[in-house]
Amino acid sequence: MDVYQKLAKSRILFVTGEVTDELASDITATLFLKDQESTDKKITLFINSYGGDIRNIFMIYDMIQMIDAPVETICIGEALGESAVLLCAGDPGHRIATQNSMIAVGQLEQHGHAHTDMTNAKKWLDLFTEDNMRMMKIYAEASGKTVKQVMDDLDRTIFMSAAKALKYGLIDKIVSP
Repeated sequence: MDVYQKLAKSRILFVTGEVTDELASDITATLFLKDQESTDKKITLFINSYGGDIRNIFMIYDMIQMIDAPVETICIGEALGESAVLLCAGDPGHRIATQNSMIAVGQLEQHGHAHTDMTNAKKWLDLFTEDNMRMMKIYAEASGKTVKQVMDDLDRTIFMSAAKALKYGLIDKIVSP
């Protein structure tokens, strides 16, 4: 049994590096399992990630919203790009960053997807636009701002210290190591 499996037994999970299909599946399944074991005990999700496919991020985010167990999210290091959505997924009052954390939020970036015809390109662009709007709504809900204000604020990627993320409303508190 490795260290992450031992920590998972104690309801402590880690999202590190790129949020791949495998990592998202593991985290989602573990969240579900821990919720089945007890809906009263807190699950802590430590985040040190530079993002990944937004579909994987939404999969974890949706599971956090579906389960009854309280979820605490803690940024240790960085929550960049799409992974900042996971930081916002924690229960109100339990979205935390360490004092030296870096949080980067912004709109989704289009990565080069080659399409053979305009129909597929349009479908991909529509999906991309919907995903971006979902992400902006999550940031708006977390920060107490309107979606329009968040979209205006995040028209480009904004790098925030823990103090700035607290002021913006993406986290609820800062902890010192």
